[in-house]
Amino acid sequence: MAIDRSTPPPVSDFRNIKLDIPDPVILSNGMKLWIVGNGEDEINKLSIYMTGGTFQEDLPMQATTCSMAVFNGNKNMNYAQIAEAIDYYGSWRSAQVYDNNTEFAISSLNENFRHTLPIFIDSLRFPVFPDNEFELNKRQLAVNIATAREKVKYIANKEMMRQYFGINHPLASDPTPDDINSLTQEQIKGFYSNYYKAQNCNLVIAGHITDKVIATIEDVISQWKFDGKPASSEEPKASPSSEKLKLVHKEGAVQAAIAMALKTVPRRHPDYLKIRILTTILGGYFGSRLMSNIREDKGYTYGIGSSLSGRSFDGHISISTECDTQYCWDVIKETKKEMQRLCTEPISDEELGMVKRHMLSDLVKTLDTPFNIAGYIGNTFLYGTYPTYFNEHIQAIINVSSKDILETAQRYLDTSLMHIVIVCDKNKLPQKDFS
Repeated sequence: MAIDRSTPPPVSDFRNIKLDIPDPVILSNGMKLWIVGNGEDEINKLSIYMTGGTFQEDLPMQATTCSMAVFNGNKNMNYAQIAEAIDYYGSWRSAQVYDNNTEFAISSLNENFRHTLPIFIDSLRFPVFPDNEFELNKRQLAVNIATAREKVKYIANKEMMRQYFGINHPLASDPTPDDINSLTQEQIKGFYSNYYKAQNCNLVIAGHITDKVIATIEDVISQWKFDGKPASSEEPKASPSSEKLKLVHKEGAVQAAIAMALKTVPRRHPDYLKIRILTTILGGYFGSRLMSNIREDKGYTYGIGSSLSGRSFDGHISISTECDTQYCWDVIKETKKEMQRLCTEPISDEELGMVKRHMLSDLVKTLDTPFNIAGYIGNTFLYGTYPTYFNEHIQAIINVSSKDILETAQRYLDTSLMHIVIVCDKNKLPQKDFS
């Protein structure tokens, strides 16, 4: 039978999407371990979320430098031996600093896990901080920072953090190469002593998790004993600038970078998920209002997007783009126009349906692999989500109406309150006001 290619296939709505986060297993030393073990391949990834991130720093990049330094050598192996062993066993490790946590992860073949896990844990428990490797870490970070500080997008994002959170907030930190190079071993060791403790850790393992893998974790990690109270993960309050427009001169810049931020509500507020949907409509996917207008119709930029950042103490919409300097005022004007249009014109059922399908299909990817689910569990430590957040997110998307979107926009998209940062060569910026 011939296929009728002139008729599109029917589109079915997503229903009955659900994520049940498992309860943690308590190891004999008191650590909590979440297990996502329905993978088919004989591999696993163990993530350790340790309190001690940007919010806990006394100095810029202290947490990042410490997360690198612990793998420079431990009581049993030097840096070269650690690197060679991890490579020999076909494993991969990483460290990433977040607001209140540092995530340490190691991916292994199941058959080699008994070899790789002790190396990984020994580096966290018994680092020796050799001078040569520490200096190499600093030089690497200093070069990366120096390179980033030349980019208008980086400068715009950093300046926006200063404008939105206040110059003394940890998220507004703008480290220089000199800040990195001036860090001392004692300062790094002090951070390590304060935070790298068993009671500050939450563990998540994903993959094809066997009894042997769990036994290895119990055998190796349960030797790491609690030795005090958990570290505080208190989030500092923002003190935003009263300045709403900030121009930063970058001599010779070929393009301009624009960053905008608008305060909304913290993650646990009843309106938060509606604002997330609204933000997606505005600029959260390729067919969004901002992309359709500013990229497709006007051709001012190759890309522009909006996202919603949610923390337990703060929530804000971020909008960012890069463009030719001559179009800066036009981009800002059109962005405001799209926000105001969402406040005055109800979204059509067709567009809302398209956004719903996009958001639901994106969320469904979370359920594709045990590693994605494990990452979602990790978000409960990193971003203050909670066990029912995924399911509430699904239901919010399914149930949201055009009226909900209009009312949410009217409540939160007040463009007069928006912080705007432009980084460019001011000599190329048209001398023109905007409204």
